[in-house]
Amino acid sequence: MANLISLFNHKGGVSKTTTVFHLGWKFANLGKRVLIVDADPQCNLTGLTLGLDDYDSLVRFYDNKQNTDLFSSLAPEFSLEEKSNPPLNPTALTKTKNKNLFILAGNIRFSELDTQIATAMTSSNTLPVLRKFVGAFNSLIRKMAAEHNIDIVLVDMSPSVSSTNQCILMSSDYFVVPVSPDFYCYQAIDSLSNVLPKWAKDISQFKIDGDSPLPTDNPKMLGFITQNYRIYTTANSALPDNLDQPKQMSRAYSDWLDKIKEVSNRKLVPALQSASMMIDSEKFRLSVTHDAPYHLGGVQNFSGLIPVSQKLSKPIFELTKEDGNWSGARWMWEKNEKENGIKVNIEEADKVYQNLAKSILKMIDLDMK
Repeated sequence: MANLISLFNHKGGVSKTTTVFHLGWKFANLGKRVLIVDADPQCNLTGLTLGLDDYDSLVRFYDNKQNTDLFSSLAPEFSLEEKSNPPLNPTALTKTKNKNLFILAGNIRFSELDTQIATAMTSSNTLPVLRKFVGAFNSLIRKMAAEHNIDIVLVDMSPSVSSTNQCILMSSDYFVVPVSPDFYCYQAIDSLSNVLPKWAKDISQFKIDGDSPLPTDNPKMLGFITQNYRIYTTANSALPDNLDQPKQMSRAYSDWLDKIKEVSNRKLVPALQSASMMIDSEKFRLSVTHDAPYHLGGVQNFSGLIPVSQKLSKPIFELTKEDGNWSGARWMWEKNEKENGIKVNIEEADKVYQNLAKSILKMIDLDMK
């Protein structure tokens, strides 16, 4: 049975889409059959993965791949389409450039479902028929995963505290919180300490009887990923005796990371533990070498590589010298017998996502034993 992992933070701009794409690709490279789901009406994951970078290419995709996006597959459950015109194939997946990676495309109309889901969340006691709205996403994704032998489902969620996102998260087995080391994500972690346990409490009414439209257990947070920070090399790290010294996060970012760790350990983790929504700290320590609970990994700012990655629909760690037409000097140069340049950044990205993917897989494996 597939493990469903959602990436969520109601603070936008924390690279959820980029992380889903890169992490999904890395899971696929490790031999897993992976489905990435674009549950953000902005559809950035769909555009990135399939190379749909303008209006015409989007129109052609939706014309040629009718009823293979998230909204079209769910709409009949919400009676938003004529019953005489059922979806051609509600469980079809779209292939990507990686043979083990598939996508359920997004659709801007997906946001239209939120009103009905919100109504279902508040009317369940008087209108039991609306229960299916709450579990529609879970039922669809579990069905697709089973039919296509999917091992891991990664969901790119929108940055909002909506009823739709509540149902998506509570349909998950696990979730990860991407953050940027700044004041706004510090606030977001603080806020999630209240939002997520409340989501679990409010949705528990749908798990009372044996006909629950959602998983019995609450999803567990695996940890948070730090994104988009800049690094520097200390003066001493350029010396021959310190060639293996890792590059450091700049002071402004490291200060905010410390604050995020503090509020996470003081508020978010205890709140989630009380709601049975937290992976065990010992399982984290046995799986993750990057940092103490619950800092899963750090992804530095690879801004110069992102446009090339997006243009080619390839993850950063798959880029070659020819992909960016990089000159020899930009591609790789040496100082004090140490390699520098774009080649080194690509290798660093590969190492980061490889470690992140392996850590998550090991943690889930331990949790399931």
